[in-house]
Amino acid sequence: MPKIVDHEERRRALAEALWRVIARSGPQTVSIRTVAAEAGLSSGALRHYFQTREELLVFALDLSEERVVRRMREHSRDQDPDATVVERAAGFAEHMLPLDEIRRAEYRVWEATGIIGERDPRLEERWNQQRGLYRQLVGALGGLPRLDDPARTHPDPWLEDWASFLHTFVDGLSLQMMVNPDQVPPDTARARLRAFLTHVESSRR
Repeated sequence: MPKIVDHEERRRALAEALWRVIARSGPQTVSIRTVAAEAGLSSGALRHYFQTREELLVFALDLSEERVVRRMREHSRDQDPDATVVERAAGFAEHMLPLDEIRRAEYRVWEATGIIGERDPRLEERWNQQRGLYRQLVGALGGLPRLDDPARTHPDPWLEDWASFLHTFVDGLSLQMMVNPDQVPPDTARARLRAFLTHVESSRR
């Protein structure tokens, strides 16, 4: 009898193989061949699931988003109700920083956005999701009510300006951590993030 293949199990195995390739060597090394070899499959077998390298990279980005969103939900559930607003905002923003090996691997996945560019069918959606998160964090720091649709531009220019600044700050801090981890270790990054968020909060007063 022919072997019955569990397609969902196979996709999970491919996701793990893809993740290992990126974590070890970066998204630029992703190909049908490298991921198939990592998964112990032939290139032909992998093409039943992904036809191109770009499809693999989009899959990696989707998987990275799922992981980050899941951690943020867990953080929201487990956060200290007595924490300051700066500490609460920092707790969420930290999930975007490469503070450990898992998040360093996720950062390397996000390098793929520069590789596939406009060929990513969810490029604008990903950008809006990130901007929405920063709008929510800045809104909380400014004591503003929660946005109904954080993906839309907010009428308050203060929030829009500082959401952009925070987005740029987190991206830049992440890059520093990846390029020069000895100079910007996790504790330093956490301290800088909190100092910046404190400045955002005080700018609203």
